[in-house]
Amino acid sequence: MLWTLLIKDLKRARHNPWPYLLNLALPLCITALIGLVFGPSSKGGGLGQIKLAVVDEDDSVLSSLLRGAMNQGDFKKHLEAHFLERNEAFKQINDNKISAVLIIPKGFTRTYLAGDGPVAFELIKNPAQSFYPAILEELLQVAVTGLNAVARNLRSDLPAWKEVFEKEGRPDMKRIAELMVRVGDKFEKAEHYLFPPLIGYETTTQKKAKEEGPALNIFAFLLPGMAAMFLLFLADHAIRDLYREVTARTLDRFRTLHDRLLPFVISKVVLAMAVVVLGSIVMFGGGVLMFGIHWQRPLAMAVVILAFGLFGSGFMAFIAALARSERRANAVNSVLVMCLSSAIISVRSCRTTGSSNRCAHCSRAPLTCHGGGPP
Repeated sequence: MLWTLLIKDLKRARHNPWPYLLNLALPLCITALIGLVFGPSSKGGGLGQIKLAVVDEDDSVLSSLLRGAMNQGDFKKHLEAHFLERNEAFKQINDNKISAVLIIPKGFTRTYLAGDGPVAFELIKNPAQSFYPAILEELLQVAVTGLNAVARNLRSDLPAWKEVFEKEGRPDMKRIAELMVRVGDKFEKAEHYLFPPLIGYETTTQKKAKEEGPALNIFAFLLPGMAAMFLLFLADHAIRDLYREVTARTLDRFRTLHDRLLPFVISKVVLAMAVVVLGSIVMFGGGVLMFGIHWQRPLAMAVVILAFGLFGSGFMAFIAALARSERRANAVNSVLVMCLSSAIISVRSCRTTGSSNRCAHCSRAPLTCHGGGPP
């Protein structure tokens, strides 16, 4: 009798296979999408070149030195600086062509050297990018810290440097030499604190070690959690066949011919378990074919699949007994399945930034440095 009931249920499922097919295809599709978006790139090579637009409204000696520093050595290797007008820079950040815009305001050098008040860079970050704008902000904070350190330690000399920079015509080399000597004297006084540095680093080149065992496959990390959720949905759909039996009066006809309902209930549980096991084979077998996943310990995995199938079918049958109607089951089962699956799915949520990258939504970070002046 049990076998006859199971064949009847499978024939009914064959007439409407779409719920089962959708629950089989969705975890594979979602795993593929998440893995492709958040998975590591196969190209490697680390971070690419960061594109920055600099709007130099100050046009002074200090800003010229900054411009030259951005085009030197390793700095140029990792940073691609474009010196543009304000409108053109905003246009490029709107088009997502650059990571940030650095604005050097007019009068920056004069105010910094004179010590009339605090001065600030303005950094406008591209909200459509996550890492590069943050890196630029950290670099600019380092530059601001350095300028603040210079202003504190060379405060008495900065007005003299201001006069040198503002002098028209040929620079006064004798005056520059005197100022350099004074700077050198201050460094000599601080030699005990500066040399040797308290923190240093050394670079070493190591040969790439041979990989031991298979590399991390993000798809293999995602698929079991997604499969657990949709396998429970498969078991839920199979168990809900009980409600359809009641609606079609099949259960009433069965009760007129048989005294016991246990074979009928067991057939539904066995159907749900069979569906879960077959779904597991399709999902994990599809993971091998689609994502190149190498499942280790297949025997232990088979035992886990059978145990999960027994749990899923029994649990959903228990919930069906408590719900007593398909309407209540619709309200409760999905929430329960999601809660159970959340304990298995261990994927961290990644913050993505919106694609609307208008300057009105750009995050503006004024980085302030305090200038010199008489002590």
